[in-house]
Amino acid sequence: MSGSRGPRHYEGVRVDDRAPGDTESFEVLYDRYAPAVARFAWSVSPTADAAQDVLQETFLTAWDKRRSIRLVDGSPLPWLLTTCRHHARNRARRERRWLELLELREESIAADPGSGEAADDLRWAMEAVAGLPVGERVVTELCLLQGYSYREAAERIGVSEAAVGKRLQRARARLREEADG
Repeated sequence: MSGSRGPRHYEGVRVDDRAPGDTESFEVLYDRYAPAVARFAWSVSPTADAAQDVLQETFLTAWDKRRSIRLVDGSPLPWLLTTCRHHARNRARRERRWLELLELREESIAADPGSGEAADDLRWAMEAVAGLPVGERVVTELCLLQGYSYREAAERIGVSEAAVGKRLQRARARLREEADG
């Protein structure tokens, strides 16, 4: 939203577009809508911990996008609930992929504990990822193992999407080098 359109209001709470961040207004927004968003998070999450994480991710996204939240009839609640549902789905997808990876690892090791080719390959891959420089390892774990998009990983670690892509490119090159070498 451009500064020329003036201040925006969340049900009477002024948030000035030109300010770097109005924490007071955001606190009021959180106090007003967190209970409803928390109930919704509970309904779309498998555990209390997952619901709490989804609630926190929702309001972190609201803070990051506070200047572009789409109000519906003057209320941010529909936007907050939609964002909450997206975070819950993304979390479930990441957990499912992680569980599939762990299951694959257990199956590989169970098929031939300690000496099978699949177990060795998996062990090598886990060690290779662990040996990457921190920035590359983090984006590899987020994007390739946990299923985050570049955008989600960038938001999570506080860098640009381009930086995530570049780090992942370097990580893949290092892993290929190590596999070939």
